[in-house]
Formats: sequence, structure tokens, C-alpha cells
Amino acid sequence: MPAEECSAAIVLRTRDYSESDRIVTLLTLEAGKLGGIAKGAKQSRRRFERKLEVFSHVMVYFRRRPHGELVFITKAEAGDLPPFDLTDDIGKIALGSYMVELADALSREEAESAQAYRILAASLGAVARHGAGRALRQAFELNLLRWAGYQLEFRRCQVCGRSPENATSFVFIPSHGGIVCQHCRAGASDTFIGLTASSVAALAHLGSVPLEEAVSAPSAGRDAEAALARFMATILDRRLRSVEFLHRFL
Repeated sequence: MPAEECSAAIVLRTRDYSESDRIVTLLTLEAGKLGGIAKGAKQSRRRFERKLEVFSHVMVYFRRRPHGELVFITKAEAGDLPPFDLTDDIGKIALGSYMVELADALSREEAESAQAYRILAASLGAVARHGAGRALRQAFELNLLRWAGYQLEFRRCQVCGRSPENATSFVFIPSHGGIVCQHCRAGASDTFIGLTASSVAALAHLGSVPLEEAVSAPSAGRDAEAALARFMATILDRRLRSVEFLHRFL
């Protein structure tokens, strides 16, 4: 029998399976993203403590199956991990739902994801403590995209490399992964989104500060939200269902 493994984990999504079981997708610190089946999860309070719900921050114990994609989840407990209590505010639930769905979309089964786990844990913790906010959402997006290999550039033109300090407006070109100055934009045929100087400055700052500091930082405007959304649409293989829900409250 395979040895039992253990890791800190965040529950990304769940679905019921049969009368008493539950299939769970987890982002773990030690084992990447895992899909697992928890036998009797809907009935066993001793083994699962009702901890296999979306946003749950748990120590999960599991065994790998010799043949099969799902691991067997044997136990989940709170341990010493801080909980993410988002249930007291609908805005927190909306932003938290978006965060776990985006983390799910950008991560791959069993690929190394320790930093993605840390980014998501820090972000959900900040939402729980401070509430939902645009700056926190944008900082989370930029940090998670950087982890996934997409280093968006807002400090210099992606074509000529010049710093845009004296410019008053910019364009974001998704295929370039950053801003392009007005001079270089004339020769670009790609789709672009205009950005104000304040949005460019805010994105540059939010992409470089700890997530906890982003809570009190100025947010970028709706032009920046559109730019980030357009970029993510080019790299994701599906539309995030939580976006419409989030926009109602943020």
C-alpha cells in the first residue's frame, strides 16, 4: 500500500460523488495541485471535520493510487493553519471565489505549485482580514501571473525599452506582455488597450509589493482591469465563471 502523505492545502473546488463521497481539488504546498476522493466525507465528522469545503485551509492526508488520477484523501484537519473566514461578507466571498478559480485555472495537476499556494494563502488571508478591494485583486492577479511565467511589464516600453515617466498615456498590448509608448504604438498592428499614467503607476507598484501592503495601496482604474482581463483571456483555456459574480460587488 502506498505510504500516507501529508501537506498543507487550500480547497479550490468540490463536488459530491455518490451518496456519501466527495471529489475535491486542492492546491497543496508539498504536492502541487491534487484531485482526490474523500470516502464518506459527507458523513464522517471524525476524519474530515467538515473541512473539505471551498476556501478551507487544511492539513490533508492522502494516499496515491497505483492506477488512477485521484488520490485517496484519508483525513483533513485544521491543524495550526489560519482559517480564511470569508462568510461574513458577500464581497469577500466574490473575490475569494475568483481567486481560487484563477489559481485553479493557472495551475496544473501535480506540477510544482508551492509559490502559488503561498500567493493564494496570503491573498485569501488578506481578504478575510481587510475585505475585498480592487488593489488586492490586481496585486493577486499580477503575482499569480508572474508565478505562472507571465511577467507583465509596466515600467518601460516593451518595444524601445524607454521609461515612460514623462508620458501621460500608454497602451497595453497583450501579445507584448506590457505597455508600449505612443511612439512605438504607431507601428504595432496588435490589439491594444489605452491606459492612463495613474493606472500604469499603480500596476507597477502593485506588482512589486507584498500582498498585505497592497490592501492600502492605490488601485489601478477600470482601464487596467480591462487590460488584465484581456491578457488572461489570451492565456486561459476557459472563461472564469466567478468574474460576473465578482463584478456585481467589486
